Parts: sequence; structure tokens; C-alpha cells
Amino acid sequence: MRTIRLLVAKDLRLEWRTREITTTVGLLALLLVIVLAAVRPEPAAAASAMWVTYAFAATLGFTRAFALERDHLTGLRLAAADGGVVFLGKALVNWVLLAAVQAASLPAFGALFTEAALARAGALAAPLVLGGVGLAVVGTLFGGLIVQARLREALLPLLMLPVALPVLIAATSATAALLDGAPLRAVGGQLQLLVAFDILFVTASWLLFEFVLEE
Repeated sequence: MRTIRLLVAKDLRLEWRTREITTTVGLLALLLVIVLAAVRPEPAAAASAMWVTYAFAATLGFTRAFALERDHLTGLRLAAADGGVVFLGKALVNWVLLAAVQAASLPAFGALFTEAALARAGALAAPLVLGGVGLAVVGTLFGGLIVQARLREALLPLLMLPVALPVLIAATSATAALLDGAPLRAVGGQLQLLVAFDILFVTASWLLFEFVLEE
């Protein structure tokens, strides 16, 4: 746990100094919200617009997860001692950055789509957190796999989004129902699917990431 905390603190401190990822991803998310609202501003489209925004913002942000260290992965592995530890550290950082984008974009969705995005923020936290974890886990796994590739910015969406499709479908469905006023128990099935996906991919990525770093 201490190594994970050190890895997370290092990456967050570096991001705080440069603000490279948060600035780029934040601007992209804002532009996507405005464009999607201009195309279809109806409240019924709010949930789909939210998760389209989060998915594209995630693919851009996660590409940078290992970019600064692609020439130093051997040292990173030696310092962390285990590939699974590196994975958890990077996944936590990716989730924190995505959660910041989600929280910052809610007022924009509330203003441009439906006021329920803010009024039901407490209930929306469940699909946002669970869906965000799923995106972060899958994005970190494939981000590490393609870190040495020249076209990693183009490869990550192609690899990540098909695998994360169950997350996007379940999270969008749950978000839409909650925005329509449904109680949290009404989306229990979608939330259970998100939990199962998160557990499965966290476990699989923990076990496989050692081999990913060796590629």
C-alpha cells in the first residue's frame, strides 16, 4: 500500500505542477458538452451526452498515463517491485482525474441539458463512480500495453472502447433512469453489472500487468 500511495502522490504532484492532462481533458470535455448540446439539447439526451463526453475525455487523458515514463518503465518496475502495484497506482490516478472531469462538467450538463444533473447529483454519484472506475481500469491496462507505440493516441480508443462498451451501456442506462427521477434501487441491476465488471477487470489487470510491462 505504501508503494501505491507513493506512485499516486508522485503522479498527482506532477500533474498539479504541469496541469497538462487536466487542462487538455477539461477543455475537450467542455467543447464536447457544448457541441452535443447544440446538436440535441433535449433532457432525454443528457445521459448519452455525459458518457460520450467521459469516454472521449478518458481516452485522451489515459494516453498520457505512461507517456512521461515510457523511457523509464524499467526503473518504475524496480521501484514498485510488482506490475500489479504499478497498475493500481496508475489506475487510481486515472480515476481521480476522470472523477474531477465528471464533477466539473455536471454544472454544464445541468445548464445545457437538464437541471436534474445537479438536483440528483447524489444519486448520480453511484453510476459515475462505478463507470469511471471501469473506464480507468480498462484505459490503464491498454495504455500500458501501447505505451511504446507511435500511434498510441489512435490505438487506445480502438482497443479500449469496445472492451468498455458494457460499462458505457450500463452507466448510460442507469444515468438516464436517475435523471428521469427513478430511485437508486431501480437501477440496481445496472449498478451490479458495473461492480462485477470493475472487480473482474481489476483482478485480471492486476494479474496481467506484469506481462504488459514486459512487452
